Amino acid sequence: MNKPAAYCSAALLILAASFSGSTLAADSKPAAGAAAPAAPAAAAPAREITKEQAVEMALKAHPGEVTKAYQDSKKGKQTWEVKINGSDGKKWEVHYEIKTGALVSEESK
Repeated sequence: MNKPAAYCSAALLILAASFSGSTLAADSKPAAGAAAPAAPAAAAPAREITKEQAVEMALKAHPGEVTKAYQDSKKGKQTWEVKINGSDGKKWEVHYEIKTGALVSEESK
């Protein structure tokens, strides 16, 4: 088994064990009013995206021809800026945050 698969299997076992333990503990307590809400699961940390991934996402949103793609900053965040001559006849500028891949802005000109 390779390392990523082993880590994934171990993580799933830990999750399963933690859920089964909390279920048993909840079952052994007497019911007293409404149960407290469970704590939300920790979200996986976002991964940085590549320029190619930013271009792919921008073209899905605005089909056309990419004229430029480069690092920039927008709204105080490091972004990939992708410029597209859209199939809709508009020129698009789309910014994706490098750290998370989140859309920061999109503008048509």
